[in-house]
Amino acid sequence: MCVSVQAAASHVSAVRLRCEKLAEPCGLNSSYPMFGWALEANQSPEDSHFQTAWRIVAGTSRDDVLQGLGALWDSGKTIGPQTNMVRWGGDALPSDMIMWWSVQVWDETDTPSCLAEPARVFTGLKASDWQASWIGRYFVLPAGRDVPQDALYDNRFQARPADYLRKEHALVAKPIRATAYVSALGLYELYINGMRIGENVMAPGWTDYHQRAEYHALDVTEAFFEGDNCIGAIIGEGWYSGRIGHNQRRAGNHYGGRPALLCQVHIEFADGRVECIVSDETWSTRQGPICYSDFLAGEMFDARLELEGWCAPDCDLSHWQPVEQIDPEPRLPQLDAARCEPTREVARLAPCSITALSDSVSIYDFGQNLAGYVELEVEAREGTEFRLRHGERLDNAGQLYTENLRYAVSEDIFIAAGRGGETFKPRFTFHGFQYVELTIIGPVTSPPKLTSIAIQTDTPQTGQIKTGNTMLNQLLSNIFWSQRSNFISVPTDCPQRDERYGWTADAQVFWRTAGYFMDTSAFLTKWMEDMIDGQSPEGAFPDVAPTKPLNPYRLTPQPGAPAWGDAPIIMGWQHYLRYGDHALLERCWQPFKAWMTYVEAENPDGIRRNQLNNNYGDWLTIGPETNRELINTAYWIYLADLMAKIARVLDRDAEPWLTRATRMRAAFAGAFIEKNGHLKSDTQTAYLLALDFDVLPSKHRSQAVSRLIELINEADGHLQTGFLGVRHLCPVLSDNGAEKLAVDLLLKETYPSWGFSIRHGATSIWERWDGWTQDKGFQSKAMNSFNHYAYGAVGEWIWSRLAGIDWYEEKPGYQRVQMRPIFDPRIGRVEAAYEAQSGCIKSSWRYEDEVIYWTITLPPGVDAQVLLPVGMMTEQGAQFALAPGHHTLKVTATKTMN
Repeated sequence: MCVSVQAAASHVSAVRLRCEKLAEPCGLNSSYPMFGWALEANQSPEDSHFQTAWRIVAGTSRDDVLQGLGALWDSGKTIGPQTNMVRWGGDALPSDMIMWWSVQVWDETDTPSCLAEPARVFTGLKASDWQASWIGRYFVLPAGRDVPQDALYDNRFQARPADYLRKEHALVAKPIRATAYVSALGLYELYINGMRIGENVMAPGWTDYHQRAEYHALDVTEAFFEGDNCIGAIIGEGWYSGRIGHNQRRAGNHYGGRPALLCQVHIEFADGRVECIVSDETWSTRQGPICYSDFLAGEMFDARLELEGWCAPDCDLSHWQPVEQIDPEPRLPQLDAARCEPTREVARLAPCSITALSDSVSIYDFGQNLAGYVELEVEAREGTEFRLRHGERLDNAGQLYTENLRYAVSEDIFIAAGRGGETFKPRFTFHGFQYVELTIIGPVTSPPKLTSIAIQTDTPQTGQIKTGNTMLNQLLSNIFWSQRSNFISVPTDCPQRDERYGWTADAQVFWRTAGYFMDTSAFLTKWMEDMIDGQSPEGAFPDVAPTKPLNPYRLTPQPGAPAWGDAPIIMGWQHYLRYGDHALLERCWQPFKAWMTYVEAENPDGIRRNQLNNNYGDWLTIGPETNRELINTAYWIYLADLMAKIARVLDRDAEPWLTRATRMRAAFAGAFIEKNGHLKSDTQTAYLLALDFDVLPSKHRSQAVSRLIELINEADGHLQTGFLGVRHLCPVLSDNGAEKLAVDLLLKETYPSWGFSIRHGATSIWERWDGWTQDKGFQSKAMNSFNHYAYGAVGEWIWSRLAGIDWYEEKPGYQRVQMRPIFDPRIGRVEAAYEAQSGCIKSSWRYEDEVIYWTITLPPGVDAQVLLPVGMMTEQGAQFALAPGHHTLKVTATKTMN
């Protein structure tokens, strides 16, 4: 709906409204939040359009806002181009409010647009607003369970049953607004009057609960009615007290011994009166059909124990007991509104094949390695048991391969109640799998139906890309699915075995790739708080975040290694370039400085040989090992350069960081460069880091490039890198005139390569290049994941160079696009669309005979700097600028790539 007839003629409009980086924040952590939006051309996209002014309108009524009535704030027409950094300009936003806001923009003709479809914001609660208490089931033994009683709730994992909680409350009238504020130490599902509230899973997510817990604000207005009402919740152990990590000496109870719920419901009536229902000692609890639910063990659900009407009024309370009010140790966690999107079910897959191993055992292949669980639909007699075992691969005999899961059992058990059609899916566990082995113990009425369900933190998908090469399309799919599988509250290393940590180096090498496929702005904002929570008083960032589960013998987090502890600075800078977000850099400036001080304190000579902690090096390299001091020092120089850039962005003094970088470059040259210009550590990764981090004197760069190419040729045209080297491989080659070799490596299908794993059935990125080979079979069962994203870091190069969509450092947030496409006839065509912070950028090219036809669409206000490969030309030349709008180019090649 437009606010004026004139508005319909505007060439631009605001789309994808974001407040605090979210489409709909479920609570705010600032009374003065940040706003942003993208632009879209309404007509004549071939012309150049841009924004000249903007207006934000905010109020408590969606309809009023759409009419241009801003009861809370109307910025008025404000001259300026598009920005992703508009700070709230009204009075401080109050607590417990639902706000609506919209944006109107003016184009280059000074014509206003329609007001955009209003977006909703829950303002949330401040610390002083909380009246609720943490509650849970009565105290249990330190292991987290009752004394063994030979009951269904006993299990060899010492995993707790899920706890059911309820509270009845009578209302004199139906409310006009009701908002529930909910958190858990562990995981929760909320119910009101028998209705499941929301679609979130694994809520509220993982933090260091000793320091911070996040809550969600949920609109529950329609769930309440006049008269008796009932609020219910189910809570599970999750990351709080369940089994996570690979240390079996301390399998669970990393943060506490039992889960707890925090719930506060604000109910507003037509007469203005507000009631508040809180979690306290008046609630009741009992156990039900979820006999246990644990990330690593799995879930057991006995449908014979179902609690009919447990979250409806007038329930039989004869077996319910009072809850206990819990004071979490060592202190109450700080309560923050959720900073990123919740985890949700995002895809459902039917099996592509079913193989019967016996009358009672079958293996289901879902055709895709994913993180999630299986929905089981059955008709069976009472007591029939269904066992679902999960695995990523099959062994040579066609059996489910589970040895690489280590101590993760990954088995869900459902016991039928015999009530006809029954459906089961676990609530508080997930698995990494492509294959499921179903064992049926007992009679069934009809064959069961299985559907796999993928879950992830629901970061909006921003990139769509496909090519003319089948293998490359599968690689892109594998990268996307590995990201999806490992973006669950935090960016994890793997979703299947007994680990699932937020390893920092895995994420930092992959982060540029991740930002193309999904909007990672809110996700990193949340995870950066986890990393800061794990920073030591001395300034050491951790190897993993959240930090508590790693080591039961340390009371403080494990300090980070080079490239691991360095990750926050690297990702913070990349976040700024992708989203133009000053606020995150400002938040992190002091923690970044503390890390640099921590490293420098023990390395005064400029060579990073101390304060190394675990010092992993080029993890899982398959070639000669790279000197770790060289890797560490190269990263340190890179960090100093980034700190200088960040200082300039924040209007701070960059000179001290430039001085450090100069001193360290001299030390690097003295320590690691031979007289012939080669590096003392003569490996692919050494040259890749030295070149990409620009640590070499200019006179040695060409020698380093030549030696890198020689090393690749000596490896029979194969890569020999680990986690740290792989990200730089194709970018360094293509930046130094070896584009053809970069594409050669990308498309290679012999071991080791991306194509090798795909040729052998990979549907996600493997942790190890040799996760499986014809000669040796499976790699070590001690560490062999088939769903890790680190080696998918090549995705950033596919997007930035093959598709030609890259950020431009001087105009961050994709206000300008750098386009340096690599056209290769073996790929044939590329079609890419990226929903950048500034708008949708499209780049598509195809070969027809010897001519390349390239179409580009730039959103309003976004221009591009184009640089064609050597020997290629258009009517505009080989280097030129493009204005916003749609462009069709004809590219001719005068010579082939090197």
